[in-house]
Amino acid sequence: MGNMNNLFRNRHEPKDPFYASRESSLGRSTRTTDHKIVKSTQTKKKKLIVDAANNNWYYYPIDRKGKYDLVAMNEHTGMILKKKVVGTPNIYEFDQCVVVACEGDGEVGHVYQFAKENLKLLHEWEIDGFIWDVNFYNDSVCVSTYVVDLDTARLYILNGRSIDFVELGTHFAPADILVLQENLYISAYPLTEDSPKKILMLDAEFEITQEYDVSICPRFLFVKGKDILIQELDVKTGRSDRYSLLNLRTGKEAISRRSMPVRTVNF
Repeated sequence: MGNMNNLFRNRHEPKDPFYASRESSLGRSTRTTDHKIVKSTQTKKKKLIVDAANNNWYYYPIDRKGKYDLVAMNEHTGMILKKKVVGTPNIYEFDQCVVVACEGDGEVGHVYQFAKENLKLLHEWEIDGFIWDVNFYNDSVCVSTYVVDLDTARLYILNGRSIDFVELGTHFAPADILVLQENLYISAYPLTEDSPKKILMLDAEFEITQEYDVSICPRFLFVKGKDILIQELDVKTGRSDRYSLLNLRTGKEAISRRSMPVRTVNF
């Protein structure tokens, strides 16, 4: 199973219920909905995002060994950043920083943290497994991965020179990370038809304090008031038109359908 988190929202996407605000009471600490576009598999220069400072981010393949040049350019000031990275870059913009998570061969991934004001490289980490999602929580860069040889879902907590991780469970991938009401929520995406389907809630100490069982295959998570809107991704087909609203107070789930799926991801 490969990484399916190669989606970046486009700033022109419609604001339907699936694009509800992901902002939390902690401030705009989650990745914003207007900075995600679908990445291409072309080998040419690929534009990733335009950040809040109007910097255009690109990457270029250097060789066939998975190395890329990551570039940030400003049309007024010229090139700001050029960095060789290992693995295909996924970019996440936060109020505090810009994080680039690079998917490698599935055994290891590389994560780079840049300062928001001048894009100076602050930290660089190497972590195990397929990278699924990135968020900023409790002053740390949080990265969810699936470690294939251990069949384990893992949450990395990256802060300065510190690399910590929490084992989340087995037989599922930690697909999406959402910050809501000072807690961290992770969708447990089933890897087989018999795998668990649930949403994990972690506190500020990164301990699992509650698990919500759900009936659909949870992929993407969105804030909907005080509740979580879940978009399904079917294990067999890689698409779905179902979503559910999870009431965090009661644990009850309301399932609905859409006429067309919001996102389609191929396995």
